[in-house]
Amino acid sequence: MRNKTIIVSLISIIMLTSCGKSESVYKEAEDYNFKENVVTENNQEEDVQEEVVEDNATESFKDYFYADEDNEYTYKVIEFLDEDVSEVSVEVKKLDEYDNGNVYAVNIEYVDCPGRYYWGTSDRFNIGTFYVTEESIYVLFDRTDTPTEEDFIESGNIICSQDMEQNVDGQLTRITNDGDTCTCLLSNTLTESGFYSEYEWTKGKGLTYFRSGYGAEGEPIEIKMQNE
Repeated sequence: MRNKTIIVSLISIIMLTSCGKSESVYKEAEDYNFKENVVTENNQEEDVQEEVVEDNATESFKDYFYADEDNEYTYKVIEFLDEDVSEVSVEVKKLDEYDNGNVYAVNIEYVDCPGRYYWGTSDRFNIGTFYVTEESIYVLFDRTDTPTEEDFIESGNIICSQDMEQNVDGQLTRITNDGDTCTCLLSNTLTESGFYSEYEWTKGKGLTYFRSGYGAEGEPIEIKMQNE
């Protein structure tokens, strides 16, 4: 009888020891799986972050400019001074190439009419002379020559870039960019009736919307690209 008791006790000890080892092995496996899942999730997050960084790094603001460098585009007229016209043409002309980008003149093609000139000298049909680079698009106005790269950087306005806002001597520049559309407002804030111009650039299309005028909505020009 005593021998049976000893045998039963030994069996119980062996079973308890085995259970303890099984639980330990199971816990180790569970911990390993958890760590492996954490590593996998972290790697996936890193991959996503790398993709985002890579996408941002490869974004070019040249993509917001017209695909056809020398062409005419048709725009629907919303407002055009006091003219009774439903559409106008906008000519895009390549002027020069520099190491970091190209220069273009963009002009509304329309007959001379009242309200065309701002302060009698600045031609409002001249939408601008643009320097298009990977990092941003610059603009200069009323240039009959071809500006140099230094001219744009030193005297031009950035007109397409990431979000930004600045006011220099009453000249407000406000740019908003959602990744597909970049809108720029240039405005004279020194007076309520100050002159303004607004540009909307759409990736893969170019300048899809443009308007200019005075703060009191005097002599407005407002056009939108056809089939936009």
